[in-house]
Amino acid sequence: MTQKPLVSICTTTYNHARYLRQTLDSFLMQKCDFPFEILVHDDVSTDGTIDILREYAQKYPDIVKPLFEEENQYSKGVPINETFNFPRAQGKYIALCEGDDYWCDETKLARQIAHMEADPECTFCFTNGYIHDENGVAPDRKFIPYYESEREHYTGESACYSLDEIARLSFIPTASFVFRVDALRRLPDTFSKECQHGDLRMKLFLTAAGHAWYEHVYGCVYRENVSGSAMQIWKKEKRDQLYRRCSTVVEMVNDVNDYSRGTAEAGLSVVRDHYLWVMVHNAPSLKALLTGDVGKRLRRLPLKEQLRCIIRLVLPQKLAQSLSGKGA
Repeated sequence: MTQKPLVSICTTTYNHARYLRQTLDSFLMQKCDFPFEILVHDDVSTDGTIDILREYAQKYPDIVKPLFEEENQYSKGVPINETFNFPRAQGKYIALCEGDDYWCDETKLARQIAHMEADPECTFCFTNGYIHDENGVAPDRKFIPYYESEREHYTGESACYSLDEIARLSFIPTASFVFRVDALRRLPDTFSKECQHGDLRMKLFLTAAGHAWYEHVYGCVYRENVSGSAMQIWKKEKRDQLYRRCSTVVEMVNDVNDYSRGTAEAGLSVVRDHYLWVMVHNAPSLKALLTGDVGKRLRRLPLKEQLRCIIRLVLPQKLAQSLSGKGA
């Protein structure tokens, strides 16, 4: 009789044939004394990813459990893990890693689960990792702190993080996420609202449900500049698309603040303030620029910067660029 898994590793794939074997092998190499399952959702790959998944599912039928789509779901705006992987997870915990990233420490999962088993109030756990540039331009670097300005908020050793503290770390590796299924299930309905920054939403909401634990291990590798990744898609966005995406993040942060009853307002305001700044500089209309929280954020800018944002919207583009001092 197959033992019920303690951990469900949830993975999404789309044309990841180049990376997928390393990803799956990095899960299977984990040294732990508990069973786990690997749930993979493939979104109609066309590069051989499906063949690799079928090969691993045949070799490890009780562990590797792929789900194949007939129509691409991401292009329809469907949240993949939340819709297809999380509902079928049998584990007490869920661990995340996308199909183009991988784990690089065989003790990563065991160390995270050991802490969470010992600390019932810990709802979210993460580790450090490395960033690998697929273009081969930048050298590999440590993931946290993502920005040097955030170093003061990173301990560099295993430690508990409150919602206020974790909000001050802009990015942590999604491939390091481990969280309790029961914490996920008790999140408010606002967790299900649209937000393309699903990793940020998950980090904040799940920490708000209890507290986070940082396990000091370099446990995963994030591949940067992978073709077709969300980051690559976002780089091609038009101003109105970027404005809309950031507006969903601001709304999400407000929802987290409500859920946490304002106990982490200071940290959450840092996140909110950043995305409002982006919205100010990418507002699609004068009304969008001048009203609500965006208008309030605009008025906090230096007068010269305020005028540049307004000029861009009321004058022809080339003339606006000239007057703002940026040239044609």
